[in-house]
Amino acid sequence: MDKKLGTITSESIDNSQELIENSWEYYKLKLFYHTSEISISFIKYFFVGMLSLLALLFLSVSMALFIGQGLDNSALGYLIVGAFYVLLGLVALPLKKWLEKTIIKKLSKTILRDE
Repeated sequence: MDKKLGTITSESIDNSQELIENSWEYYKLKLFYHTSEISISFIKYFFVGMLSLLALLFLSVSMALFIGQGLDNSALGYLIVGAFYVLLGLVALPLKKWLEKTIIKKLSKTILRDE
C-alpha cells in the first residue's frame, strides 16, 4: 500500500464532488433542452391554433350567412350554427378523459425519455 488512507479518502471526496458537479451540469443541460423543446412546440401549436380559430370564425360566419339567406332569416342562420357548436361541445365532453391521457403520454415521452 503506497497510498495512505487519508490520501485515498481525499481523492474519493474530490472524485465525488466532481461527479456531483458533472451530474448537475448534465441535468441543467437536459432541463434546458426539454424546456426549449416544449416551449417551441407550445409556440408552434399556439400560432397554428390561433390561425385555425380565425379560419373557423370566418367559416362559421359565412355558413351562418349562407343558412340565413336560404331561410330568409339571418338570425336563424346564426342560431343554427351556434346550436351546432353547442352540440359539438356536448359530444366532445366524454372525450375529455381520452384527451388528457393522450397529452400525458406524449408529454411523458418527450420529458422522460432517455437519451
